[in-house]
Amino acid sequence: MNHFKLRHKILSEKIPDISVLLFSGTSLSRNYPANTYPFRAQSHFLYLAGVCPEGSYFLLREGTARLFVPEVTLDDIVWSGMPESAEIIAERSGCEVHELSELPEYLKDIAAERLASLPHSEASQNNILSGALGRLPSLENAADRRLALALIEMRLHNDEAACRELRRACALTVKAHMYGLRALRGINRGGGYGSESDINEAMLDPIIRNGGYVSFNPIISTSGERLHQVKLGENLAPGRLLLVDFGAESPSGWAGDITNTWPVNGKYSGKQALIYNTCLRAHKECAAMLRAGTEWTQVHGKALAVIAEGLQEIGILKGGSVEEYLEDNVISLFMPHGIGHLMGIDVHDMEDLGDLAGYAPGRERSKKFGWNCLRLNRPLAEGMAVTVEPGIYFIPELFERPEFADSVRKYVDRERLAQFLEVHGVRIERDYLITAGGSELLTPDMPTKICEIEDFMEQTL
Repeated sequence: MNHFKLRHKILSEKIPDISVLLFSGTSLSRNYPANTYPFRAQSHFLYLAGVCPEGSYFLLREGTARLFVPEVTLDDIVWSGMPESAEIIAERSGCEVHELSELPEYLKDIAAERLASLPHSEASQNNILSGALGRLPSLENAADRRLALALIEMRLHNDEAACRELRRACALTVKAHMYGLRALRGINRGGGYGSESDINEAMLDPIIRNGGYVSFNPIISTSGERLHQVKLGENLAPGRLLLVDFGAESPSGWAGDITNTWPVNGKYSGKQALIYNTCLRAHKECAAMLRAGTEWTQVHGKALAVIAEGLQEIGILKGGSVEEYLEDNVISLFMPHGIGHLMGIDVHDMEDLGDLAGYAPGRERSKKFGWNCLRLNRPLAEGMAVTVEPGIYFIPELFERPEFADSVRKYVDRERLAQFLEVHGVRIERDYLITAGGSELLTPDMPTKICEIEDFMEQTL
């Protein structure tokens, strides 16, 4: 069975008394209407219908899935050429294909309380959808919420087709990172002072060649302590680390997400190696925990514990036990984010639904610093795809904050800390699929150990 048809069948069985109406969305304008960003359909639409013309609607009613696509206009032919035929779209999507003008006829006898949809992140798109839906979509609406919960259950457990797409997106992401690492090696060999933008340019090359796109704004920075530093252009000064958080989106919309931390001049310094290996040890121990039934909070706690132990061995933390560092939460000053997140057709999968997707029923976000950034709080289950991304950061401003003063005074050796500020930040992120027997590393070809990275940097061009 076409995998889209199978998804339609499963969704119909989960909410048999509800009809589903989803809007693909339209191109968003940049500065003026004719200047648009590249179109990408809303993710739930992509999951159920795949790539379709912008302005399309998906209707699932009584087990039958239909697509309603805009009629081809003279302007379409002149400016864009003829679109795919209805037959091709139908074969790919598993849907009957109709012209958009037919949609009102199929909606007219569906009771308002039996028609569900999901909100877009852009208000303008919701306003367009409301014209067909008869109201604005909202997770406060009973039918919309039932649809959201049904799709969450489906998308949490990736089917075979989704797993294939994830592997494809992750392989493309690895390829992009290898292009970036080669570019860094070339700059290093040339003895020049390239920039972060040069690495970004190199990494975009294989993605564009393969018809993909980036799954989020790339983070390529020698200021790795700034978690989401998306501004590019700084010079790659020798002796610095380059943190590269970069993901490819496959042509079908699925996402990869990898972070590497590479030495600009090809060799990690002693201090850099100490921090990198501590982060790598945390990554390995977290990855070893990935199996169905493991609580994600336990994985996060393991990362913090390993990092605390490593920083104590280095001498940055002192005067307490690992348990005390965790209890007093001083360790979150060094890793103030969660250990990872769901991934799939979005790089942070289903975060458009907020914590309804990432958090198990009845669970709420912690108010505790660091822990409040957990994007996932569920037991792992077969079919889930997650990132594991421990990091160690030296953010000078955090250690001066009055709310952390007692913990810093009690546990942080300020002199030893000052010696490591030059490391800035290290993060190591890889992608995993939870399987029946544990987990599958979706990014196996990415060099990760210090010796692997340094050996690659030493190879001749």
